[in-house]
Amino acid sequence: MGQIQIIVEGMTASGKSTIVSLLSERLGFDVMPEEFRDPLDLLGRFHHDRKWAFPMQLNFLVTRFAQYLCASEKDNYILDRSIFGDKVYAMLYYKDRYFRDSQLGCYLTLYDSLLRYVKAPKLFVIVRCNFDEIMRRIHDRGRQDEIDAGEEYWRSLYDAYMPFLDLVKSELHGEVTFYELELSDASFISTPSKVDAFLEDIRAYFPERRILPGHED
Repeated sequence: MGQIQIIVEGMTASGKSTIVSLLSERLGFDVMPEEFRDPLDLLGRFHHDRKWAFPMQLNFLVTRFAQYLCASEKDNYILDRSIFGDKVYAMLYYKDRYFRDSQLGCYLTLYDSLLRYVKAPKLFVIVRCNFDEIMRRIHDRGRQDEIDAGEEYWRSLYDAYMPFLDLVKSELHGEVTFYELELSDASFISTPSKVDAFLEDIRAYFPERRILPGHED
């Protein structure tokens, strides 16, 4: 089995997908995108009725695990989110009483069982962004289910993500390297000096790679 090269994690609208695309384009990684098998539209149902939190989260966990295994088959994948981020949502939904005690117990039993088959990535990139900017981006991109979730939901999720670094360290027993990226500045991706500095930082972990020219170069 290979090793996932990079996992990029961050809250919704933090800029993680932008970073995944950048690293793929400029450092030549293959992207394993964030996709879900959701034929019953569990996410849409959840946004209208919180009783769907448990089946939705189980579906996401199993799907992310399958993606992780697929991405682990060779040494060139970068992953947009992972099963580690999934646990943040599960614990939040339990705190907000969308999960019963028995449901959380079932979720954690499955999560711990799957984690035994997960090899740590070579690098974990944690994307940070302030809350006001996240809300601005959510409204700007206009996805109705995200807007309908409401600011209170996004604030709760934002707070739940704050200790994410400590969560992953405990799950992987410290056997992973982290890079934290502050991405509240919306002009980051359009500022060549900032992009180049970031790419040089990441390339230091992958000295065998060269930085490729961007589309505008």
